[in-house]
Amino acid sequence: MRFNLTLILIVVGVSWGLTAPLSKIAVSTGHHYLGLLIWQIIVMILSLGIVQVIRRKYFFSLSVNSFLRFGLVALMGSLLPNSIMYKTYFHLQSGVMSILIAMVPMFAFPLVLVLRMENLEFKRLLGVLLGAIAIALLILPQLNLTNMGQSGWIVFGLLSPLCYAIEGVWINKIGLAKLDPVELVLGSSIIGLIVLLPVTLLNGYWISPLVNWGPAEIALTISSLIHSLIYVSYIWLIGRAGVIFASQTSYICTASGVGFAMLLLGEGYSIYIWGAVVLMLIGLIMVRPTK
Repeated sequence: MRFNLTLILIVVGVSWGLTAPLSKIAVSTGHHYLGLLIWQIIVMILSLGIVQVIRRKYFFSLSVNSFLRFGLVALMGSLLPNSIMYKTYFHLQSGVMSILIAMVPMFAFPLVLVLRMENLEFKRLLGVLLGAIAIALLILPQLNLTNMGQSGWIVFGLLSPLCYAIEGVWINKIGLAKLDPVELVLGSSIIGLIVLLPVTLLNGYWISPLVNWGPAEIALTISSLIHSLIYVSYIWLIGRAGVIFASQTSYICTASGVGFAMLLLGEGYSIYIWGAVVLMLIGLIMVRPTK
């Protein structure tokens, strides 16, 4: 079971890492970030709706508890963090964004300790700290922190992993009620569409799918498909292994995101990256689920 969970963790992290350069390509033509987000939500609804049809599950729980979870995931797992990420992609490299998302475990770890959801274990604490050191190795040689404009976008970008950490801890604490992960993400996407669509249309941010498709539109669609299916796996992983373990996807996402950025976007990085990758993998092993 521990091996299977770790394998799923790696698949989720690598797949999410691929969405970073794809998102960078998506913002390259100047589409508004809300237009990009609404397109992502629509793709998620369509893809997960097909999954529900294949599973022959046409209805799911619509209780007060269900809507509480839909609202939580819609706000903290989609609308806020993805808006922040798409906005920040205009100003930072794809690889840097992959680095920032690795802050999820660093935000989640103190939250679960304060809420007494997990006991303080030195080995797991050390694993998270190794991840933090890995981030430092990745980010410090790459960034000119004397540039206050860039530093501001880095700080703004950190709000995205904070949202994911809060969402993961909260879902881990209250559970899914009578929902399964597919139903939870699908329901939250529908709520997100209802909230965001009027704002997008009224402000002229809508991106018509009838326009000539270029690299940006293709990249956004592929990224959205990956995000929908992998996010379901992430929610499932939280329930099976806990939020601290599940949040280690951000380490894998960082390593793969930097690698994909080098391959797809030609972004260049230093030798510090490879030392950071080693530290990430060691940290991953140290925070894997206990028996």
